[in-house]
Amino acid sequence: MQFNEGISNKSQQFEEKINNIEKQFFSALDDFKKYYVYYNKNPEVNEFQNYYANSKGQLQTMSKDLFVTTNDINKNIELLGNEMKIVDIELRNEKKINGEMMKIYGNLQGTKNGSEILIDDSKEEYNKQYYYNYELIGGIIIVGILLGTIFSKQQQQNK
Repeated sequence: MQFNEGISNKSQQFEEKINNIEKQFFSALDDFKKYYVYYNKNPEVNEFQNYYANSKGQLQTMSKDLFVTTNDINKNIELLGNEMKIVDIELRNEKKINGEMMKIYGNLQGTKNGSEILIDDSKEEYNKQYYYNYELIGGIIIVGILLGTIFSKQQQQNK
C-alpha cells in the first residue's frame, strides 16, 4: 500500500507543477508577444527592453521547469518499470513455488486417502481376526466340553 501512496503523491506533485506552469504560461506568452512587438518597434526604449527581457526570461524559466518536470516524470516511469520487472520476477517465482506446493498438497491428499483406505482395511482385517479368534476359543471350549464328557462317561463305564 505504501508503494501506491508514493506513486499517488508523486503524480499529484507533478500534476500541480504542470497545472501551475499552464496557468502562468498563457499570460506570460501574451506579455511576451506584446513586449516583443513593442521592443521590435521601439528598440531604443529601455523600458520595453526590460519588459521584453523579463517576459522572455519568464517563458524560458517555465520552459525549463516543464522540461525538468517532464524529465522527472520519465525517470519515475523508468523506476516504476524497473520495480514492476522486479515484482513480475517475484510473482513468477511465487507462482512456481505455489505450483510445487500444490503438487505436494495433491500428493499428501492422495497419501491421506491411501492411508485412510489402509486404516480401514487394517480395521476390517483386525475385526475378521478378532471374530475368528472368538470362534476358535468357542470351538476349543466346545471340543473341550465334549472331550470331557466323553472321557468322563468312559471312566464311569470302566469302573
